[in-house]
Amino acid sequence: MYRPAPRSSSVVLAPTLSLAAALPTPVLTVEAEYGSVVVEGTAYTAAHHQKQGPFAGRHVVEGGRPSPCNDANIPVVEEGVVLVSHVDLDTLGGVWRGQGRNGLFLSYSSFWDLAEFVDVRGPHKLGQSGANEADLDRLYAFWAYSKGLPRFSRDQVTDITDVVNAAAEVMAGILCGDKALLAAGAAFRAAEEELNEATFSEFCFDSGVMVRVAQLPTEFCNHLYRMPSSFGPEVGRVVICHNLALGSITVSLADPIPGFSCRDVVQDLWGPEAGGHDGIAGSPRGREMTRDDLSAAIAHVEDELEDCRTFNPWPTPTV
Repeated sequence: MYRPAPRSSSVVLAPTLSLAAALPTPVLTVEAEYGSVVVEGTAYTAAHHQKQGPFAGRHVVEGGRPSPCNDANIPVVEEGVVLVSHVDLDTLGGVWRGQGRNGLFLSYSSFWDLAEFVDVRGPHKLGQSGANEADLDRLYAFWAYSKGLPRFSRDQVTDITDVVNAAAEVMAGILCGDKALLAAGAAFRAAEEELNEATFSEFCFDSGVMVRVAQLPTEFCNHLYRMPSSFGPEVGRVVICHNLALGSITVSLADPIPGFSCRDVVQDLWGPEAGGHDGIAGSPRGREMTRDDLSAAIAHVEDELEDCRTFNPWPTPTV
């Protein structure tokens, strides 16, 4: 197995801009993006989620920045602080480049292309990636491993150097074909498909609304926009999930839709105690949602989507 050499730079996680602003100036930043504010590093700034300017991504503008995991211009930094705002595969890949772990990248360009695709398009678009099975197996293996990563505080800065280094060892094993890691990925992939099948209720082809019903409190499925493979290849625009164990309804968007807000939808239905964000929101805590509430949610979401369609036309999903 490839054994990367240790580096003396430290990697710190600052989840908010105020926490990042209180730190010494970092030598390298990787996705240290806080809304429209990008914290820059003295040696390099690996950022790509801005809509315009020097840190706009190539998925947004022609000639824009690649994802950090695919950014060959990231320099190796021997000393100083590397700042990140969150931990995912793309961020880790950028940090590993800054640590000089070239063995993770030299022969695996197609895998990192897949990692970039997932970062900018979302895991729910995986079926559109064109990735080969070997790279998909590697991705699921990393996802299985990442389920066990620590949950970091959002209220303080955390030194995650040891976590980053341990993850690099695991990534090396995955890329080199470690059977146990790949088997864990295969099990994770199978469990996701089982959850997709178990929670799928209906798909509204005209609106792109995917309705799901979960039986267990642990069955979060608002990330499952793809119809189960036994039903068809369609990908929904909205998931509405009724979790019977929790008595909750959650509405989420696969991609932003101008003029549509999940938070506004749930508050229209159930008042100000319902909450969330434009991209995902849920019913009030402690209030039991019924089948009638689910029907009302479906109808209201479809009405709102129809209003948005008037101003932002989209193609009707094909069967």
